Amino acid sequence: MFSIESVGEVSPMNPVERALHQELTALLDRLSTSVPEGGFERIRATNPTLKARLDDADAKLAAVRESLLDGYGRWRRALEDLENLWALGAWRSAAAEESSEQAAALAA
Repeated sequence: MFSIESVGEVSPMNPVERALHQELTALLDRLSTSVPEGGFERIRATNPTLKARLDDADAKLAAVRESLLDGYGRWRRALEDLENLWALGAWRSAAAEESSEQAAALAA
């Protein structure tokens, strides 16, 4: 699965994007079986109050999606930071061990 980042750019979806896409696709599948052909446009055109509520719900859904993706991006960066810190710690530990071995070899 791919995600459109900006005009003309396509990249692989991350796990959160895939889950959100699957849930939205499932919702659209359920709606397509329960709303008659042309029903979406007819409902929006004949009921301004419901149209406003649907528009509001769509906007909220988009905002929550963006928030989840932003949060997942922060999560990935935090994981990467943690991994980098552990790698730095391991590197320093190995360097210190090597330095003390060299000092012991020079002293002998």
